[in-house]
Amino acid sequence: MEDQNKIIEHTEEKFFRDGFYKTTMDEIASELKMSKKTIYKFFPSKDELVMAIAKFFMNKMKSQILPALSTDKNAIEKLADLINILAKASEKISTKRMEEIKRHYPGLWIEIDRFRTEMMFGNITKVIDQGKKEGLFIDYPTNLVMNVLVAAVRNIVNPDFILNNNFSIVEAARYAFKIIIGGIVTEKGKKIFNQTINKM
Repeated sequence: MEDQNKIIEHTEEKFFRDGFYKTTMDEIASELKMSKKTIYKFFPSKDELVMAIAKFFMNKMKSQILPALSTDKNAIEKLADLINILAKASEKISTKRMEEIKRHYPGLWIEIDRFRTEMMFGNITKVIDQGKKEGLFIDYPTNLVMNVLVAAVRNIVNPDFILNNNFSIVEAARYAFKIIIGGIVTEKGKKIFNQTINKM
């Protein structure tokens, strides 16, 4: 397991820095001072290594997101924390890398889309309901709000949109937060919302 973890941790950095598609198994083996045979023992193909890296990254994201959404903070602060976690993650995954995954690894892109959709529906739904109970969000149907959020993430935090509109992933995510959450806050929620976005 030590070799397997070493391969994943090193290759994650290399893929995000140099690119998924152009990085070769020879380069990885050389940098790790490890035989290709050892790497192929754990990952029989480069595609399997790419998928393992993506799952490793998504699990790290999950381990940060779930605790952030389980704190005693109010719903607006929780959603702001989530945006900040995603913003930090996006510093590693550039728009170029997102485009590369979408183009060369469409199956992986589907997995990533499924992951972020499940994370949103499975966890943010509870935060929206919490905000309504706290009197911070207007009592719009939660499922409707969630579908708007998911559509925004899919269409705005997306390499095609970002490359064509000159936004960074961080800017796109924060604008989406301000527009959508700003549209559902109550009078009570507006003060907290304005204080929160000023800290972002």
